[in-house]
Amino acid sequence: MSATSFFYLPRVSVLGAGSLNEIGEQASRLARRFLLVTDSYLASTEVTSRIRRLLAERQIGLVIYDKVQPNPTLENVYEAHSLYVETECGGIISLGGGSAHDCAKAAAALAANPAPIEQYAGVDRFPNQGAPVITVNTTAGTGSEITNCFLLTDTKTNTKLIFEGVHALANVAIDDPKLMLTLPRELTAATGMDALTHAIECYVSNASFKLTDELARIAVQYIFRSLPAAVADPDNLDARDDMVYGQYMAGMAFGNGGVGLVHATAHALGGLYNLPHGLLNAILLPHVMRFNKRGCAGRYAELYAAIAPLQEEVQSAGNGADALISEVERLSRKIGTAIPLHKLGVREEDFEAVARKALTDTCCDTNPVCPVRSDIIGILTSAY
Repeated sequence: MSATSFFYLPRVSVLGAGSLNEIGEQASRLARRFLLVTDSYLASTEVTSRIRRLLAERQIGLVIYDKVQPNPTLENVYEAHSLYVETECGGIISLGGGSAHDCAKAAAALAANPAPIEQYAGVDRFPNQGAPVITVNTTAGTGSEITNCFLLTDTKTNTKLIFEGVHALANVAIDDPKLMLTLPRELTAATGMDALTHAIECYVSNASFKLTDELARIAVQYIFRSLPAAVADPDNLDARDDMVYGQYMAGMAFGNGGVGLVHATAHALGGLYNLPHGLLNAILLPHVMRFNKRGCAGRYAELYAAIAPLQEEVQSAGNGADALISEVERLSRKIGTAIPLHKLGVREEDFEAVARKALTDTCCDTNPVCPVRSDIIGILTSAY
């Protein structure tokens, strides 16, 4: 374990019910005209109108780009950046979940770094700080509003490109649970399991350290406690607020301590099939945990102890690990994310290609057990 650890966060985070009301003040410190990056649905909602009003109170202009795809593409980024330049904006606001945030952070990077953006894939490849970014989060799961990375889909190769570095951080992140009250149950479940995957994978990552460990452990407690209630009763503001903090702590953890093979495999599947990232994580998580158990059973047992401190199973690392995996599966069944891959249209004949792509994903570097191609094919088969 390295004696020196680095921890990255946005300059400002605004959390809690009603925190969207602070967007005008935060924006006024950054620019006089913003590009709002979102999808067509959110662009038509009262939230977008409210953001426009709050900015107008500060004499701040707003231009809207509303074509973000669920897995944002390189084309989305170039379109958003072109509109940013044409309308002489000075900053970018993202509204949505990880898709909007990733597209916005990428477009902001292009504002100060020459195209093509593909040349910057990897770690710390952007030479210049991009345009200021405010991320307004509407889901409790991806953590993209606060992390120093973003992912884009190259539709020509059906590959997800990963960009990471200090210049990928937003200036301001806003997490208002009131914005999540209308989130559909299915999306609440998938994004919540995405956050749980962040926390569990980070806790056993070989790049984790004391601070990320504590954050991941608490995130797991919050998510197990509150996700079922948020799914069952979408208007439960207390559960939504808990999920804001749970996913935020998971984001702080994995944004600095890494993830693992669940994400590497989900990225490969998502790039090939354009499937929801959070749902793929939910499906793959228990299967990857069984594979990883040989290298981190004790760590899994520690997480089980955090959610079930009085259970005798935690006395044994192996039993505790198995108990945690069972709890993950039980939660996933309860909220409706325990879906076999074949029901999403995934084909067995593609397992070889998915495994090859997953092995090239940088998330594999921090997995506690180094996989080979046959391991990933086995995981895909068990999840099929």
